[in-house]
Amino acid sequence: MQDLSRTLLNYPLELLRVIANRWDVDLNTRDSREAAARLADAMRQPQRITDVWGRLDESQRQALQTVLGSSGSRMPTAMFTRLFGEIRDMGPERLEREKPYLSPVSAAEALYYRGLIASTFDKSAKGPQAITYVPTDLVSLMPTHKTGYDLSAPPEPLVAIPQPDNIRPADTILVDDLTSFLAFCQLNTVALVPESGVTPEVQKALKNYLLGTASTARIALMIALASGLGIAAETNGAFRPLPNARKWLDLRRSEQVRALADTWQKSTTYNELWYTPGLKAETTGGWQSDPLLARQTVVNFLELVPIDGWWPVDELIAEVKEDEPDFQRPAGDYTSWYIRDAQTGQYLRGFESWDRVDGAVLRFILTGLMNGLGLVDTAQNGAFCRLTAYGRAFAGRADWPVAKTEQPPILIRDNGTVEVPRSASRYDRFQLARFTEWVTTADPFIYRVSADGLDQAVSQNIQAPQIITFLRRGSHDQIPDAVIQMIETWGQAGDGPVTMERLIVLRVPTPELLNTIQSTPGLRRYLSVPLGPTAVAVRENQWNELAAALQAQGILVEVEV
Repeated sequence: MQDLSRTLLNYPLELLRVIANRWDVDLNTRDSREAAARLADAMRQPQRITDVWGRLDESQRQALQTVLGSSGSRMPTAMFTRLFGEIRDMGPERLEREKPYLSPVSAAEALYYRGLIASTFDKSAKGPQAITYVPTDLVSLMPTHKTGYDLSAPPEPLVAIPQPDNIRPADTILVDDLTSFLAFCQLNTVALVPESGVTPEVQKALKNYLLGTASTARIALMIALASGLGIAAETNGAFRPLPNARKWLDLRRSEQVRALADTWQKSTTYNELWYTPGLKAETTGGWQSDPLLARQTVVNFLELVPIDGWWPVDELIAEVKEDEPDFQRPAGDYTSWYIRDAQTGQYLRGFESWDRVDGAVLRFILTGLMNGLGLVDTAQNGAFCRLTAYGRAFAGRADWPVAKTEQPPILIRDNGTVEVPRSASRYDRFQLARFTEWVTTADPFIYRVSADGLDQAVSQNIQAPQIITFLRRGSHDQIPDAVIQMIETWGQAGDGPVTMERLIVLRVPTPELLNTIQSTPGLRRYLSVPLGPTAVAVRENQWNELAAALQAQGILVEVEV
């Protein structure tokens, strides 16, 4: 930030004289640069600072102390204005005519006309924004010990509460559902569409394959996570798994959860604002929202929550509103975003809508996304939260849990039914889905080795020996002989399927008569493939004509159709 000399150099002479009058300084010059230098020297005198400080009322001291207590003795102007009022913009003529310094409309305006605060524009992670600051060389000279206000202390940690009712434990079914989603995309053409992620038809179909919901927000999250992990991508108009998907599918569950949580935290393609319940964001006006800011804010404020106890969500959100309300708003802008109430259609603008927009986004992250990622338990419909072992590690307050349990084998029954526990290898389940029928989604998942399922393997260049080897390994060599025989028979049939069909068959008493019929052009035209020395198939829907032609040749026919 700027020191006092540089700050005053930006002021017109009329404003310098107003400030000098408040400090009992006689400038006696018409040169603005000289006036700024003289005023700066006078304002740095400790006794003058003490005198000016003593003339401030309590609201003005509180406002000044708030800026002094902020990092770098600076804070966003939008926040400062909300807390302590506006500073009216006046040129030299209006300043001389209206004399606002005699009756300031706010504590902020009173401090401004005393030269104790100033504004400038600065770059930040949220983009260019207006900053209110105290000139750097005045900061250490302020007699802050003479006020009872000390707002520089960090926020108080939240106090743990007794265990609430109606607990909704976090789970890790997102790991299972992402596996199912990848398998679905492997077997089907899934085109990505804006906003909703997939078409309504695909979304409806996915309901039968997921343990959790097939909501738009959740499908969009899985697409973003798979893309961010580099295990799936859109290719030739379809979203498909990539060869290196095995790298994630082969991990233990705890490692998969960690990969999903880390990828979510860094994702720029998934934006919670678009999916927060009750909100409808519009892209009109070209405004942008950076989802990384909201997630990082949540992680930062998780330092305040009990490490292994329950805490009220409202209190944590209130702390963010108090200490960092502009966490996702570039330059503290509450007017240019086009966000509606999803039920009423009303636009939600201004800081008065903070709870319905910014607070709602924080609530969705805590009780929706983090619960679904296995990081946070919730209770009483999201009123209370508690970090899980994964959540404590994600927040940097514990080591990441390491799973030590072995993955159980899949169970194959004589009728071709395959049972896959949730705790089994996700890679094995993904591979199994490529050549089986998907029967049910539960714990265990149920698949079936069948002709329809094996037909899927043909288009993926999967051979019978590969399937048998895979099933032997996945079941710890507990594969029934009947299932092996089914797969081997399917493999021997090649690419052509075994079919059953109805035929009309012409049977004759001797091979010689059949040869005569086959060599007669007027009869041969109705015949299909030979079925033996005395039988031949008749072309479809032509048996009436053949019967008439045979009788015309003097051959009696008995029709049994």
